[in-house]
Amino acid sequence: MGPSGSSGGVQSAPTLPAMPAKLQHVVLVDLADDADIPAMRAASDAMLPRIPMVKGYVCGTPVDIGRANVSRDYDLGIIVQFDSIEDYKAYLEHPIHQDLVREWRPKWRKSYIVDFAP
Repeated sequence: MGPSGSSGGVQSAPTLPAMPAKLQHVVLVDLADDADIPAMRAASDAMLPRIPMVKGYVCGTPVDIGRANVSRDYDLGIIVQFDSIEDYKAYLEHPIHQDLVREWRPKWRKSYIVDFAP
């Protein structure tokens, strides 16, 4: 038998928990002033999870593990998860989201946004 207790055949992949929602909204933001990173992160953390349509949320900064092909040309990465496209569209129009965008978008140097469904 092999080291994993198998007889050398192909092992099945481990079962991982599913993402908590059907739609993933990923935003990578490069701020014009790096001094604004903690404040934008705090504002996002305080505001976005309060929006009722949000089923999952995480915000963080780039991690450098020494891989040349991994992008680190952003200051904050934000993932917001929704159960449906309708919930996502309602989130975009929600006053809390609109307030956050109104305050922070003028401070962005650039952004990269992708939406996908697992």
